[in-house]
Amino acid sequence: MIRTLVTIFAILLLAGCQPSGQVSPSDSPTTSGPSNVGGTGEPSPKFQLTSPDGTMVKFDPSQNPDNEAFLIYFWSYRWDPNVATFIERAGELHERYAPRGLVIYGVAYDEEPAGLRKFLSTNSLPFEVVVGTDATYKDFKIESIPTGIIVDPNGRIVDRFTGYYTTEELAEKIHPYLPGRTGNSEQ
Repeated sequence: MIRTLVTIFAILLLAGCQPSGQVSPSDSPTTSGPSNVGGTGEPSPKFQLTSPDGTMVKFDPSQNPDNEAFLIYFWSYRWDPNVATFIERAGELHERYAPRGLVIYGVAYDEEPAGLRKFLSTNSLPFEVVVGTDATYKDFKIESIPTGIIVDPNGRIVDRFTGYYTTEELAEKIHPYLPGRTGNSEQ
């Protein structure tokens, strides 16, 4: 009798380990600490996403007449415990480098536009914020939040990193790709 119960329990336990058809954790971004994944050199995907106020925002680095560099930050205000760090550092980068040709996009993950609008009303970001889609995350191969992607003026992904870096560490990553710059270290 006990052997039968143990066998039934083992079968039920193993049955519970079978795939359920739901999205696995690896299909959705997770939070992570700093990690430099590096650039791929491949052309950056394009996107057409909606801002929290409903405005359509297009990103197409192949159409870049101003020869700008781009930082695309994938983040979440709801489940990223360090979102204040993102706001502070991305704001500092924008202030420092926007006049020199850096364009920053904040792609909010898994956010309802109304909740994101409320969040942004008390946490102003000086750059474009859009609501990401599953397709956007797949196109950009996002596996964890936050992830930053640097796209050079030629539209190529030159750096991909996860987690949070200091403003100076981010500046070092971005600086070589600013328009008119070819890798010098002048800040």
